[in-house]
Amino acid sequence: MTINRKSVSQSLLNICLSGSLAVASASILVQLSGCGGPKEESETETTPKDTAFEKDFLEGKPDVKAVFPEAEFAKAKELRTKKLPDSAAKLLLSKLDDAKASARGTTELGKYMVRLNNVLFDSGRDDESIKYGEVASKLFYAQPLEKRPLPAWFVNIHSYLAQAYDRKRNYAAAERQYLKAIQMTGNATKAEVSDAWTKLLYDRLAFCYDAEGKKDKAEQVRKEKKAKGL
Repeated sequence: MTINRKSVSQSLLNICLSGSLAVASASILVQLSGCGGPKEESETETTPKDTAFEKDFLEGKPDVKAVFPEAEFAKAKELRTKKLPDSAAKLLLSKLDDAKASARGTTELGKYMVRLNNVLFDSGRDDESIKYGEVASKLFYAQPLEKRPLPAWFVNIHSYLAQAYDRKRNYAAAERQYLKAIQMTGNATKAEVSDAWTKLLYDRLAFCYDAEGKKDKAEQVRKEKKAKGL
């Protein structure tokens, strides 16, 4: 899976993820077990309304009579490649109910939500991007190990949640997501996650630590990045 994204850093727009990175040290990274890690938790305060919204995606069985919008899912990727994220978001949102009905509680729906998260982020709609991205993350972590997506999907969703929180200056939430994204890069293949993308994750994590006044942690992140040749 090749992923082209608009990053927080304007100098690294639309980087294609295509390389690999070993897991960083335990002193910096959260202790996850790769794609077999703990279930994801929301970074925002959950209200009853939020819970009901998420349950509609996470709980229940797919409707066997419903058809997953595969064509729209593919078209949205094409639109994003053409730098038309607003059109891609409109298309995906128009078929969201169909996707949910046909794939409720599945990895397939999680991937649909990741793509929606990505194009909403590209459009600068961070609150919506986070809302759907949190659901995507929970869908992935709710799966049994054999049904979870490839590590690049985890890198993707944690990276874009991190960047959305980062742009909103919610640095504590961004920090946690950057840590998870970096952790997951260690499980991705060389064809999936580039050094440029991983460098961006380290740079933004250090920035968040600086913004929170955690200068020692920021310096440690930069040292680890340098040690890895990034």
